[in-house]
Amino acid sequence: MDSILQSKKSIGYLCLVVFVVSLSYSFYFHIPPAVDARAYDAIAWNIAQGLGYRESVSIPLENDIGIVRVGPGYEWFLASIYYLFGHTYQLIWILQSLFLALSAYLLFLLSREIFSDSWSPVIGLTAAALIGFSPDLITISAMLMTENIGIFLMILSVYLFFRYMNARSIPLLLLFSISFVSAIFVRTPAIFLTIPMLTFFILEKRWRDIALFFTVAVILFTPWSVRNYTVYHSFIPLNVNSGFNLVAGNHHGSNGEQEPYPILEEYLQKLGAVEANKQATKDAFSFIIHNPGEFIHLTLLRTSIYFSFARPTGFWFHLHGISKALTLFSSAVFSILLFILGSWGILAAKSLLPADKKRARYLLAMLVMMPLAVVGLIVETRYRFLVYPFFALFAGLGFDMLLKKEIEWKPALIIASALFLNTTGDILSNIERIIERIRSLSG
Repeated sequence: MDSILQSKKSIGYLCLVVFVVSLSYSFYFHIPPAVDARAYDAIAWNIAQGLGYRESVSIPLENDIGIVRVGPGYEWFLASIYYLFGHTYQLIWILQSLFLALSAYLLFLLSREIFSDSWSPVIGLTAAALIGFSPDLITISAMLMTENIGIFLMILSVYLFFRYMNARSIPLLLLFSISFVSAIFVRTPAIFLTIPMLTFFILEKRWRDIALFFTVAVILFTPWSVRNYTVYHSFIPLNVNSGFNLVAGNHHGSNGEQEPYPILEEYLQKLGAVEANKQATKDAFSFIIHNPGEFIHLTLLRTSIYFSFARPTGFWFHLHGISKALTLFSSAVFSILLFILGSWGILAAKSLLPADKKRARYLLAMLVMMPLAVVGLIVETRYRFLVYPFFALFAGLGFDMLLKKEIEWKPALIIASALFLNTTGDILSNIERIIERIRSLSG
């Protein structure tokens, strides 16, 4: 009992510190909306003013490119704050710092749901600390970007899913369904979690629960889909950026990363957002069909980039000199700890008791879904943020096993060596860019 009370106090203090650190970062740097964040901000302010979901008011709604942006969930969130409190960024920073702290707390609770029979406070606190003090997530929480609330909603839905798995409660199923659809509205790749979740429903023969889940999803998706059909005369359940991302990463000359592809701008100007997305999708599939070897090569390259330690967060426009160097260093160290400890935890999960092992397998399946959602498209550092919570949970297990000296050292060293070898290959193939960026640190 004393141990449980102590762990509750510890996670409470940890989350409080996470909130303070994140909020302090936001108010210190006072980052103005730029690029994607500027677009989200513009759409949200237009909604709040009663002008509709649009990025620009100077062109007809059917020609507006707001539908190309990731959304619409985050824009609705911003709009609700703007409508109630005015066009304020400070309140957004406060709420996003709170979401980061709550994400850490939910991971602590989630670790108990998954590793129930093998759980110790070390597992939960390690997972919470890795997410709460992640340099990447603290940085993104200070911006008007989708990842912060998207990660929170994803963790919430996964927590409710495992609670439902353990308790089989209809109210929990309803809450899970609502939070999961909300997460998809904010971060589209979360939809890939449907695969392991539906697998559970099917294997357990929970047919009524599947029907209830899809009923909730249809109810929540219908108003937005109807609005989009009315405006664009096309079925659009979320947005129309899938084709843009697909062709941006799959064309001759692509390097697997987010880089300008001028043809897309031409498509937008000539065809409009919806038709441009369709044409981009056709181009991408044509490239994949006629160049399968190059597509496989690009996918392997993107997978390598995804897990490389040489891809730290830090090249944001608001960072310069020492702040940029510190962010790059801390982000790189964070990725090393997260991926290595997480991989050790995945390895250690095979020794769990049967019930815990079953839940850990579903957690692993969810982890795998996150890179699968993007490695066929394009990869940049922030696109891997959604996998962090899953690795953090396994990292907590790995660190706990390490403290208990129950790590199998030979396989653990092989995993660590493979990750460092992958990073070395990434560095060598991008050495000129890396040297150029190192020089920029003095700027």
